[in-house]
Amino acid sequence: MATGAIRRGPRPGGTDTRTEILAAAAAVFSKDGYQRGSVRGIAREAGVDPALVRHYFASKSELFVEAMRPPFDLTEQVARISEGDPQLVGHRVMAFFVEVWDDPVRGPRIIQLLRAALDHPEVAEFVRTRIIEGVIERVAAAVGAKDPARAAATAASQVIGLAMLRHAAHIEPLASEPGDELIARFGPIVTRLLTGADGDSAPAQST
Repeated sequence: MATGAIRRGPRPGGTDTRTEILAAAAAVFSKDGYQRGSVRGIAREAGVDPALVRHYFASKSELFVEAMRPPFDLTEQVARISEGDPQLVGHRVMAFFVEVWDDPVRGPRIIQLLRAALDHPEVAEFVRTRIIEGVIERVAAAVGAKDPARAAATAASQVIGLAMLRHAAHIEPLASEPGDELIARFGPIVTRLLTGADGDSAPAQST
């Protein structure tokens, strides 16, 4: 086979073609986003035929969520964030997300996931189940929220909104604010939302 030729079948020597396609897809989607990233462009990046991409992934959306899946153990992260003083849980949540957002590899992935979720229900479902339910709701339950699902959705609106303003829209001064300042400022807010410390029960009715 000539140099630069496109392979149409599994690669020799035990090469994991699926993994290489995922790596190529992550690179393309991180740079171009869901809408502009194409199966052909991903195949070109991976050095394979587009038909081979479709052999491993039934749809572009399936490829997208698999390629952009956060590359860490969510169960481990939930345990780490949940441990410690419940009144500092918001700081730990914010520290986790700021670390991810500011990472040169993981950051673009999560922002492209959030962008795509606005227009594509299948991606929104992934964000709901893997990030909101998979991380934030489990943390809310661990720190004693009376309604973990409601607490998680409310806290997620704060965290995801901040991510979009800071990293997608690049709104100043949020875009250039240091991570430790964001953690200190938004940590108490996220704590109140996760624990219900701001009062989420209806006031007692006088008789």
